[in-house]
Amino acid sequence: MGPATELPPMYHPPLMRTGWRRNLETKAITFGLSSLQRRGLRFRLAVLMLARNGVIVIRGAVSQHTVSKLASLAESTWAHVVELPLGQGLPNAILNRDQNRALRGYKALVESDKPVINVRYGEDQGMMDIFHPERLDPEHCQLVLNSLHEGLVGDLSRQAFGVPLNVTCRNLYINKGVSNTRFFHCDGERVKVKSFLYLNDVSSLDVGPYCYIRKSHRDQHLRRRNQKFNAKHQLNKHEYRLLAGRATLPLFCHAGDMVVSAQHGAHRGYPQQPSAQRAVLLNVYEPARKHN
Repeated sequence: MGPATELPPMYHPPLMRTGWRRNLETKAITFGLSSLQRRGLRFRLAVLMLARNGVIVIRGAVSQHTVSKLASLAESTWAHVVELPLGQGLPNAILNRDQNRALRGYKALVESDKPVINVRYGEDQGMMDIFHPERLDPEHCQLVLNSLHEGLVGDLSRQAFGVPLNVTCRNLYINKGVSNTRFFHCDGERVKVKSFLYLNDVSSLDVGPYCYIRKSHRDQHLRRRNQKFNAKHQLNKHEYRLLAGRATLPLFCHAGDMVVSAQHGAHRGYPQQPSAQRAVLLNVYEPARKHN
């Protein structure tokens, strides 16, 4: 799947889909926005494909004008933060930078009332997450919300997985030359859906496409086999190290396309080349938690 030096110990990588086979598998799970909005036959087929494969692509989810505005927001935020002197904060957002962390842990970032700009460092150098981007500036709030198509994606996901889902986190993230990405994993066994709106073209492995093991979200044998292996070797429970004989589908998309993915299936972001960059507007959908 990648250069030998990229593979961790005890890892049996999947085959990478390429050429006509990749194109065919991608086409089968691809839908146009307008056809889904009509809630007709194509919508029902998209529900079926999402339930069966764990991932679909929505072409042209937003206009190029909208893509440009969102990409500009991402790039201007990156540039502004990079130019800030160390120790200086932001008036309208919480800044996590280097080892100076105002908030620690994913839960704290998600539950923050203010937007959080999370600049990663060390092995994750080149990554910036903007949690709650709709709160950065009132001017951009409706732009972000409209671009995510939360009603449509929520309906697709609810019908595909049979549970009502709520939006729990919006995130605008930028990757620049990130070569150290987590290997195949899932986000737990509980139903969880993410949508990824690409803000630039991702047309080759160099740019670091999102990759998915189709049908892995409902493959209990594969899950249990990996969990047993992980427990034996003191690895994270949700790693997928044993994928020999499986194939991963890299999702190549144009700016403005959206990927909708079941995160309880095996997935990863592919490593980038040093000159590559990618910006994505992301949304997380999870079942409502019951309170005693």
